Parts: sequence; structure tokens; C-alpha cells
Amino acid sequence: MALLNDGLLQHLRVGADSALGARHAARPGSRVLGLLGSGGMARSHLEALLTVLPLERVQVYSPTRAHREAFAAEARERYGLEAVVMEDAASAHRGADLVAGCTDAVGEVVFGEHLAPGTHITCIGGRLDRRAVERLDVWLRLGDANAPHSNPSWATDDEYVVYRARPDDPVWPRHRHGHTRRPPQGPRRVGLRELLDGTVRARTDDRQITFSERGNIQGAQFHAVAALIYERARERGLGREIPRDWLLQDIRD
Repeated sequence: MALLNDGLLQHLRVGADSALGARHAARPGSRVLGLLGSGGMARSHLEALLTVLPLERVQVYSPTRAHREAFAAEARERYGLEAVVMEDAASAHRGADLVAGCTDAVGEVVFGEHLAPGTHITCIGGRLDRRAVERLDVWLRLGDANAPHSNPSWATDDEYVVYRARPDDPVWPRHRHGHTRRPPQGPRRVGLRELLDGTVRARTDDRQITFSERGNIQGAQFHAVAALIYERARERGLGREIPRDWLLQDIRD
């Protein structure tokens, strides 16, 4: 048993999601990244995307000028990239082979009117606007949560299930709630398993606009790699031992 801080793992696993989608759905020669956001998720996305694409230029926009300038300076120094600070979100879209939404916004951050043919999109903070969704040729979803065995009718494509403490309270119509996005049904929707099986392809031509997302399998990456991190930490003598009697009891049920 181990208690792990998830700060670094949280950032890396989300960046890896987007890189996995980009590896399968972005144009292989993609060189320009339009990045919306300049925080921890933006940093992990850039690091991960560089492992799968030959990026040469990043166009970064975030609302706080000092933050986006610091991010650009770091990208130049760490990766040798041409990193350009943009004055608005629209400018970050223009000329980008890949647009990545990495903000903590709750509104629309990826705008369809600014997307060029062939663009690949990831968005882990904020949403695509209606026009962007309409223009998608391919929606790649990495995974779907299984329906509960005891109640298969609870199967959902939503990212989470919402319960209301007081369902009849008149406050609810004034608040946004429910799913953040729901994938389409039909040929535009592609699953990672089918890609790996070789039965489908995510991108079939260079003019398609593609989108990839994790799906509603939140947390799966944590348990997939936590044991490996624990084993490596033990090998290197990292961490502190916790007395087992803090966690165990001898009281029978």
C-alpha cells in the first residue's frame, strides 16, 4: 500500500491522453501547436506532444500576459522551439496544425470559425463551440466506462453522473450542470480499441478536422501506473515508511 501525491502524475497522465490521441489522429507532419493555457496542463501537453509530433512552433495564449510570456520563454529554453505569445485565442488557432485547450475555463475556448482544414484538436479544459463540433470529421474516444453490472440501463457517454441534493429547488435552472460534452453516434465516432485492432483509421486524409478525448474513464491512468511508480520508488529508496499498525485493525466484523 502507498499514499502518493498526484500533482505530477495528474498532469502527465492528461498530457499522455492527448498525445495518444494526436499520435493516431493528427497529421504526422504537424509542426505548429496552438496552445490555449499556460499552466501545469499546458506544460505537460507540450512535453507529451513533442514525443509524438515534430513540433517546431508553439503559439500560446492565456488571459494573463505574464503567464503566457513565462511559458513561451520556458518552451524556448527547454525545447528549443519557436514560442510565440499571442494576444487572443483566435490568433493561437490561426496556422496551427494542432489546437490544444489546456485551460481551467468552463466556457468555449476552441472556435470552429478559426480552424483550418487538417487541424487536430484536444481540449481538457473549456469546451469546443458549436461550430467546431459541427466541423469535426472524426471524434476519437480513448475509452468508455462500463455500465454497472447490476443496472445496465445506467450506461452513459457523459463524463460524469450528477445528483441533486434538492432536485425541485428552483435554483437549478439557473446553473449549468450535467455532461460537458457527448460524442456523436455513427461513423464520425472512432474508438481506440478499434484503432489498435486495425479495423478502423482515425484520419483518412489530410484535410479532415479531428478531435480526440479520453472519454469517461477518469482515473484509469492512475491505477494503471501507480503500482509501477511505487515499485520504482522502493527500488530507489524514496519516500517514508508508514507504520502498518496505523492502517490495520484486529476487530472482526
